[in-house]
This record gives sequence, structure tokens and C-alpha cells, in this order.
Amino acid sequence: MLTHTLAALGGLLMGVLIGIVGTGGDTDRSSQPPASPTTTAPAPEVPSPPDTPPEAAGTAKATPQEIPGDGTFLVTQEVRPGTYRSAGPADTLTDCYWARLKGTTGDPSEIIANGAGKGPATVTILATDKAFQTSGCETWNRIT
Repeated sequence: MLTHTLAALGGLLMGVLIGIVGTGGDTDRSSQPPASPTTTAPAPEVPSPPDTPPEAAGTAKATPQEIPGDGTFLVTQEVRPGTYRSAGPADTLTDCYWARLKGTTGDPSEIIANGAGKGPATVTILATDKAFQTSGCETWNRIT
């Protein structure tokens, strides 16, 4: 039993000795030189998008010959003046609404003319109109 005690004590002393020698006998690490900094490659430069105005969420883009059924479209910039026809409501539960506008603030006094219905619709957009608004309609196709 004495041999086991001496062996355990010897192992403990060896562990302490290895710990002291392993750290250089100095437990204060403040005198050690700082670790060398790691260098990181700079992040790749991402090109910024061109300066284009954001489109309204859920607004489809008009083409020269047609206007999608929902949105407010600027005349001459997004919609050409002319006469357009829609087959009517995009779904049987709603009306097809359209409005020719002299402004885009949303004020009701800016409505030049408007209409709503369950059947086909025809509207002539003039070059003097500021915008054309449509909601719940099938695509408007330019006929003249």
C-alpha cells in the first residue's frame, strides 16, 4: 500500500514538474509576445446597381402595345397615348376599374375620367394625361 501511495505522489509531482517546464516556468503570460495578427483578404467589390427608380411592389411592367391589369402607369414614360381595350375583369368577383389621371398623388380631384364594370372596356389615353391607373382588369391591348 505504501508503494501505491508513493507512486501516486510521484505521478503528481511529475505532472506539476511537466506543467512548470511546459510553460517555461513562468505562469504569467503577459511577458510573452502577442500572437501574430492574421491577415484576411479584402472582400471582393460588388458593383452597385444602376440608378433606376424602384418599381412599385406587385406592379407589372407595361409594354408599348399593352398594359397589365393592375398598377398606375406614367403616360409617355410607361404607357403610350392611344386607345386600349380590355376583355374586362380578371376575375368574376371584381369589377375592372380604370382611371385617366392628371396627377399621381392619389387625390380624387386628379381623376380626369374613370370607369368600372363587369364587361369589356375601351379607353383612350391622351398625351396630356399624367398617368393611367387600372385594377382588376385583364391586360389592356393597344388598338390604335
